[in-house]
Amino acid sequence: MKWTYSIKHKITTASLLFGVILVVLLINSNQRKQIEDLKSAFETIYRDRLVAESYILDFSEKLHDMYDVINDPHLPYVKKQEIANRILGEIDTLNHLYEATRLTEEEARYFGHFTGLTHEMDIRLQAGDLASEAPIIRSALLDLNSLSEIQLVEADKLKSETDKIFSMGSILLQFEMVVLIVIGLLIQALFFASKTSKGFRIPKNPNLN
Repeated sequence: MKWTYSIKHKITTASLLFGVILVVLLINSNQRKQIEDLKSAFETIYRDRLVAESYILDFSEKLHDMYDVINDPHLPYVKKQEIANRILGEIDTLNHLYEATRLTEEEARYFGHFTGLTHEMDIRLQAGDLASEAPIIRSALLDLNSLSEIQLVEADKLKSETDKIFSMGSILLQFEMVVLIVIGLLIQALFFASKTSKGFRIPKNPNLN
């Protein structure tokens, strides 16, 4: 019944080889998903956090410029209005750009308050009331500070997510190596077992060496 034993070994070996192929396919599929997750995380960090932070810096710079302008004793009133109006126009453009990024619930609340303040600045500017702009600017800068802190918190969350993805990928790769080594050893054991089961054949012609 050696032929049944041989067939059994061949079926077992084929099953193990199929297992190798299956493990490799599963690991590769998971790795592709991890790559997509990492790509999405990095895009979010760039688009919704780094770019948003650059807008916050622009907001802050323009508000400081506006504060300096309206408090400059050497500038005529009309000139102050002209510069302040231009700055508020630039801030309004930034508002639309910032709003296009993905906002968290807390971020949307602070940003909504900030845009309300910039709208109030514009109303007072059109009314010729530059004297009351300073406290509104200070309040708007506080909102920007809160928004900047949110960027750091959200970026840190995204970093933790990418760390988990890298860690899981490393674990899966190690698992793949262990599984492949074990299957390889089993195939090798079956190969030698098959060779041993055949025994040593004695030549029919003893003169042949």
